[in-house]
Amino acid sequence: MAKEKTNDLTPERVMQILKKKGTEVDLEEAQAILEFVKKIAHIAVNQYLRGKL
Repeated sequence: MAKEKTNDLTPERVMQILKKKGTEVDLEEAQAILEFVKKIAHIAVNQYLRGKL
């Protein structure tokens, strides 16, 4: 099974999205934001699958 593209949201894309909404961040901040969002999403999915939401 070939490895598929699993990370469509890049720090550059995060920067673009935030800039469109009026918030400018640098690449390092965008990376930190992306990591945080991924952690929150992982927690939310785990809680949902365990029936805690």
